[in-house]
Amino acid sequence: MYKLIIAPQAQRELKKIPKRYQQAIRLILRELQDDPSIGKPLRRELKGKFSIKIGVYRIIYKINEKDKIIYVPTAGHRGTVYK
Repeated sequence: MYKLIIAPQAQRELKKIPKRYQQAIRLILRELQDDPSIGKPLRRELKGKFSIKIGVYRIIYKINEKDKIIYVPTAGHRGTVYK
């Protein structure tokens, strides 16, 4: 099992997401700890990071295989999260 670290910025962004999506996000984050490869690998400037879709929202994360850590630097609406 991987340790999950959510950046303060991502925590603030997750609180802004409607409640109906927050429950699904919590479930996805628990699944992510067991299998971090469930997300889609990103390309170009975001190479080395992964994305998971929950409706119109995205969670961007990075995996540290050596230390078994998943770091979530940002999350939010798909239109703003990749910038």
